[in-house]
Amino acid sequence: MTRDEVKELFKFLTFIYPNFEVSSEKLDVWTSLLQNQNTEKVMQRAKRYVLENKFPPTIADLAERIDETHNSDFLEKVKQWKAEASEKY
Repeated sequence: MTRDEVKELFKFLTFIYPNFEVSSEKLDVWTSLLQNQNTEKVMQRAKRYVLENKFPPTIADLAERIDETHNSDFLEKVKQWKAEASEKY
């Protein structure tokens, strides 16, 4: 996400949570930590989040979690292990 996209996210969150604090420093930190995130997906998570929670979200609430089990390299290794195991037995 770019700085401008994070600004839009903050704008949305302040409409829902008037006590959501915004500062230049906070914007910098969030931009740095969300720079590799898909903007549309973060906004979708934000919209879902605000419907279910009465307190503002953290970065962890909105960022996509990178899980090794979803990594295609890991899945390829599992396939290889299965093939090797079936060859032995």
